[in-house]
Amino acid sequence: EYLLTSLATVRTPALVAMLPDAEDIISRFFKVLIGVVKPGLAHTIQMQILDILQQLLEEPKTVPQDVIDIILFQFMKKRQQENPAAHQLASDLANAASDVLQKYIYQYFNDVIVSTAQQRSGQVRNQQQPADTESQRRDRNSVGSGGSLEDLRTAHYLILELNKAAPGTLLNVIPQVEEELGVDDVDIRVLATSALGEMFAEKGFTLAKRYDSTWKTWKGRRADSSPLVRMQWVEHAVSLYQHQPQLSRELNDYIVEKLCDVDEKVRQATCRSLGVLEMTQVVQAAIGENVIEMLGERCKDRRAAVRSDAIIALANIYSQIYDELEQGSIVAQRKWGGIPSKIFMLRFINDPDIDSKVESILTGAILNFAKIKDDRSRCHRLLVVFSSLSHKARAGFFGYMQRQHEIIKLTDAFLTLCEAQGQEGATADAEGANDMMLRKLTVDISARFPEKAKMESALTQMAGLRDSEVYKGLRATMNAENDIKAVRKYQKSALKKLASLAPNILDTTAPLWKCVGLTTINRVLVPFLIQYVSSSSSSSLALGRSMDESQTDLGGTSGLLLEYITRVFPEMLQSYKIELFDVAELRSDAVVAVEDRLALLVKFAKAIPGGVPRSDELENQLASFVRSGVSVRQAKYAAYLITQIE
Repeated sequence: EYLLTSLATVRTPALVAMLPDAEDIISRFFKVLIGVVKPGLAHTIQMQILDILQQLLEEPKTVPQDVIDIILFQFMKKRQQENPAAHQLASDLANAASDVLQKYIYQYFNDVIVSTAQQRSGQVRNQQQPADTESQRRDRNSVGSGGSLEDLRTAHYLILELNKAAPGTLLNVIPQVEEELGVDDVDIRVLATSALGEMFAEKGFTLAKRYDSTWKTWKGRRADSSPLVRMQWVEHAVSLYQHQPQLSRELNDYIVEKLCDVDEKVRQATCRSLGVLEMTQVVQAAIGENVIEMLGERCKDRRAAVRSDAIIALANIYSQIYDELEQGSIVAQRKWGGIPSKIFMLRFINDPDIDSKVESILTGAILNFAKIKDDRSRCHRLLVVFSSLSHKARAGFFGYMQRQHEIIKLTDAFLTLCEAQGQEGATADAEGANDMMLRKLTVDISARFPEKAKMESALTQMAGLRDSEVYKGLRATMNAENDIKAVRKYQKSALKKLASLAPNILDTTAPLWKCVGLTTINRVLVPFLIQYVSSSSSSSLALGRSMDESQTDLGGTSGLLLEYITRVFPEMLQSYKIELFDVAELRSDAVVAVEDRLALLVKFAKAIPGGVPRSDELENQLASFVRSGVSVRQAKYAAYLITQIE
C-alpha cells in the first residue's frame, strides 16, 4: 500500500513515459495492477490503482495497443463474471480518461470493421503488419480483434458494454456503426441495427438527440431490402415502448408498416415483440391505437404462425390491462376494451386453426381462470369480458361455445364406439359397422381442427388403445355436472395415462382436450349468474330485444349466459333449481325483470321436462300470474310452468 501511495502521489508514471521502453513498462503496469484487483480489495487501494493507471494513460504521447486490449478485455462477459472488481475498475478508468481513450477505441473498432469487411469481400491486405508478440495475440483474440464475423460480433458486444459503462469513449464509434447500416453485407447490417437498437434503448432520447443522423438512419432500416434486418429493427423498435417511450411515439406508424410487411417473418416478429411487452402506464400511453387495430387485423393473417402470435399478443396485452378495465377506466376502455371483440369475431372466419388458437387462450389470458381461485371471481371476470363485447362479438363468443357443444357431442359418440370395441358376443357385422362409424366420426372430428390428417391419425391411434381410463377421463372433462376443479383433475389424470401409452399423440390431440373441457362455461358459475340476474332490476335476456340494451349491465349479461346454458347445458342448472325458482324474485315490482325471469324458467323447463320443483309457494305465485298477471307474457309463461311441475 505504501508503494502504491508513493507511485500515485509522486506521479512516478510521468517519468515512465520518458523512458525508451515506456510502452512495454506501461503494459506491464496494467497487467500487474489490474491483475491484483479482486472483490474485497480495500477501496483505498483500488482508488490508488485507478489513479496510477489514469496517469499512465494521460502522460505518454501514445497508449500501447496492449493496454487498450487489456482494458477492453475487462468488459467481456466472461471476465465480468470472473472478476467484477476488475470490470468496475476498467469502467471507472474509461470514464476518467475518456478523452484519451476515444481515439484508441475508435481505431480498435475501425480495424475490426475494416478487417471483417475485407475478409468477407474476399480482399487480401497487401500491407505488411509487424508480427505480434504472444501476449498481444492472446489479448487481441480475447476481445475479438481479428477479421471474422464472430470478431465483429464481439466488437459490437464491447460497444454495448462501453455504452452502458463509459459512453464518453464512443464519441467517434457511433458514426462508425451508423456507416455499417449502409454496407452491402447483410450480416453486418443486422449486427449494426441490433447494436444501435440496444443503445437507443439504453440511452434513449439523449443518444438520439446527440446523434440525430444516426437515429434517422437507424429508423430507415425498417425499409431494408433484407427481412433479417427488418426483423432486427422492429424487435428493437417495439422494445422502445418499454425502455424509451418518448422515442417510441415516433415509431407507431413504422411499426404498423411492419405489421403489414410483405415478409411473414417480419410480421410475426412484430406480433411476437408486442406480445412480450410489460403494459405499464407509460407503455400504454406510448402505443398508438393504430398499432392495436393492425395487430387485430394480423389475427386474420394468411399465415398460421403470424395469426397465432397476433392472437397471443392481443390476449397477453388484455390480461395485463384487465384490472383497469374492470375498474371502469374510460381511457383504458377506449383504447383496449375492444380487444375481446376482435378475438371473438374471429369465429366468423370459420378457420379450424384460428378457432383452436382462440380456444387455447380463452381460459388463459382472456378469462385467466387458471390463476383465479374462487368461482365468484371467475364468474365476475367472465361477465366483465362478455359485457364488453360488441353485438357481433357476442354472437362470436356463443359461436365458440356452440362449436364446443358440437364437438363434445361428436367426441361422446366417438368414445361410445371406442368403448364398444371388442365386446363379447358382438358379431363380425356389428364389429364392421362399429369400425365404419368410428372412422366416420374420426374424420368429422378431425375436420374441425388444424392439421386434419395428423388429428385423424392420432384419434385412430387413440381408438386403438382400448384404454378405459383415457376414455373415461376424456368423457369426464365434457360432463356438465363436473365443476372446474373436477374437470382439470380428470383431464390431468387421463393425459398422464395417455402419455404413458402413446406420448406421440399428446401434442396432436391437445386442441381437442382444450376444446371439449368445460372450463369456460361450467356449473360452478351458475349460482353466481343467478345472483347477478336477481340483483338486476333491468336484466335483459335478449328475447326479441337488442343485446345492446344490456351491454353494460352485468345482470342482463348474466341473463344472456344463463339462457345459453339453459339451452345447451341444462344439466348445469339441475343442482341450482331452488335458487333459480326463488319465488321472492318473482314478486319484484319490476315487470320486465319478472317477465325475463319467467322466460328463463320456461327455457329451463323445456330443456328438462318435469324439471320445475314442486312447492306450494311457487304454485300459488304462478297461479296468481295466470289469474291476474300484469301482462299477457306473465300469464303465458306461468301457465306453461305449472304444467311442468314435477
